Amino acid sequence: MEDAIDFIEDEIDFTREEIKDMIQYTIDYNKEQFIKDYKSLVEEFQSKLTFTEIDCKKEKIKWPQKSGVYVIWKNNDDSSHDNLVYVGMTGKYKRVNQDEVSFNSGTFDKRDYRYTPYRFCESVKDGDKRYEFSYGPTGKNGKEQAKIKYQHDAYEKRIPYSELKIHCFHVSDNHREYYTPELLEKKILTKYLKSSGNLPPANNEL
Repeated sequence: MEDAIDFIEDEIDFTREEIKDMIQYTIDYNKEQFIKDYKSLVEEFQSKLTFTEIDCKKEKIKWPQKSGVYVIWKNNDDSSHDNLVYVGMTGKYKRVNQDEVSFNSGTFDKRDYRYTPYRFCESVKDGDKRYEFSYGPTGKNGKEQAKIKYQHDAYEKRIPYSELKIHCFHVSDNHREYYTPELLEKKILTKYLKSSGNLPPANNEL
């Protein structure tokens, strides 16, 4: 930001503090707009009874037996752009033959078995880190991460389940009429990227 301020300060007749205030206003506005758009999306799915909100507890997560997109929030708070941690999907189309594609309805609970780029720590092997959401794998690659996933330093960040809120958008029931999981995931991530110039901290790609 400082380099940008230096450039703008040379080009227009505003003080450095005024320029900082304008930039910060734009950043805050874009983040607020993202939340408004996201809330509208939640309302759209709620109206069709295709939305589940999970307030996590210190126990295995009880996922809906559906496919779609899941959005993970920290601090039990979905009202702040800065609390969004991860956006992911499950379920996709695959070709059966030249004339047919089928929907592979992998359900939300399959996410429990991932160890990169995040892991839901629900094994007794996790010890005092059990029931935490961990992300930022420290292994050099997937194979190494699989070996160290139960170690306390296997991830850079950890969030206790008690501080997590998860939104599940069910798109498997109406995928022909509305969204595919991939389209909805990309829509949320793209809006997040446009609002902040970054991805949620546990997402590595779009």
